Amino acid sequence: MARHIVQAIQSHAFATPYKCALSDSRGDLGYADLDSFSTRFAMRLQDLGCRPGDRVVMLASRRALLVAAIIGVFKAGCVHVPLDPRMPADRLRYILHDVAPTLVIADEDLIDAIEHALPAAAPIVPVTELERLLDDADSPRLDALVQPLPLPPLDERAIAYCIYTSGSTGRPKGVLINHRSIADFFEGTRAVYDVTAQSRCASFSPLNFDVYLMDMLFPLAQGASLYVHDDVNAPDLLFDAIRVHDVTHFSAWGMMLGLIAQAEEFEAEPLPHLKTILTGTDVPDVKTVQRWLRKNAGVQVINAYGPTEATCAATAHVIREIEPERRTLYPIGKPLEHVLALLVDEGGNRITAPGVPGELMIGGTQVMQGYWNLPEETAARLVRLDGVPFYRTGDVCAYLADGSLYYMGRKDNEVKIGGYRIHLSEIQRVINSVPHVYGSEVVLLESRYGETLLAAGVLLERGAPLDADCKADEIRQRLAAELPAYMVPRHVKVLEQFPQLSSGKTDRKALLSILQQRINESNQEEVNS
Repeated sequence: MARHIVQAIQSHAFATPYKCALSDSRGDLGYADLDSFSTRFAMRLQDLGCRPGDRVVMLASRRALLVAAIIGVFKAGCVHVPLDPRMPADRLRYILHDVAPTLVIADEDLIDAIEHALPAAAPIVPVTELERLLDDADSPRLDALVQPLPLPPLDERAIAYCIYTSGSTGRPKGVLINHRSIADFFEGTRAVYDVTAQSRCASFSPLNFDVYLMDMLFPLAQGASLYVHDDVNAPDLLFDAIRVHDVTHFSAWGMMLGLIAQAEEFEAEPLPHLKTILTGTDVPDVKTVQRWLRKNAGVQVINAYGPTEATCAATAHVIREIEPERRTLYPIGKPLEHVLALLVDEGGNRITAPGVPGELMIGGTQVMQGYWNLPEETAARLVRLDGVPFYRTGDVCAYLADGSLYYMGRKDNEVKIGGYRIHLSEIQRVINSVPHVYGSEVVLLESRYGETLLAAGVLLERGAPLDADCKADEIRQRLAAELPAYMVPRHVKVLEQFPQLSSGKTDRKALLSILQQRINESNQEEVNS
């Protein structure tokens, strides 16, 4: 099996040149065409002044052609820097100044904003130019399948991509991952994610989120066919894409798995080809997972866990049984092949006993090279133990009896009220166990009197039989029955949706503002009445 993603695609192009590699609503691309286009694009990058190690920014909506362009960036030896096309102007300006790209690939409607944000002149390649390059069968540059082309040698040590995440200082920081980390991640993933050359995969993830590795590039490395869904996340359209394209494997991150299950035809329409679903980012709702397991005999759901700093996913747990009586959250499983996992207490002492919470540290070859231009931040988050780099995740976990890891929440998501320590994820677990609830978030608010209190936002399944106020009362009753009084949120509000970050995670800052506004409105109504 080829180690480098470029080598894998070249191998498939030689063995199965006409097999569909990529498709979307605009058409499809065979493996030979994918290899040919990505080489021509790599040479176009060279023509525009890009050299190995240069950063190439991508600001564009999800589509198959851009997945092919990522392969071209790798062939040119450049660093792929995907950014959210919907990010605020100030954040875009900061990142472009920080990363100093040699070139930007962008949707046409973003070009003006990018030109104003760029710190120095750099070519901006519109997506329409990629379309012309794809259609240019008579390119004056010879095709890679005809004779070798002057591209740089593939180097596993070279940086492959830079993903910007939210920093603890409030400033985004770029996570650097090299090609060896990707190769080792793919090796570990093969043991749990059963994608083969016969699989038909679907991608619903944004291009700027690091799950594109498992969502898009991993299926291509296996020789599978990948359908890239348009950048529209309506439940009925997402479900229809899985059904119409006979999808065998797909990933749904964050709240996406529950969102798709809200499709009107979800219960009525079978998905006979479906085999495996990959999820993660947020802890999956037990009831949602059970609904998917009931869709098909033999369907399995993989709960993957991993920070961006550990190359997408570091642990995985395969769920095959429905377990109708299950009330606890699913574990995040055991480390992938090239990953080491340690739990440590506040003094840095290693924890080995089951049930004892500690901070999770991830080590091995999947760990990042560091943060772009942030040596002090890198030194603070990376430590070496016996010569092996470990990343301090800030996540609190505990071992189960079988050695699997159980996620308990963020260190910074542990709150203290009235002297009591509270893990917000424990409150979420109880809320999510209530019938017709498919998602919840718990936040800490301050009342107008300066009192610290808990508030919960809740999402209901489509067609829930009770109105919002009745369901909120039912949730309060369940919480009061299962948790001590100090853990019961003062306010429970049913919302239509949660604000989301581009990664698919809930935007907790925006949610806090929404809940605060809803609570203030309720208080005012009580005063007026």
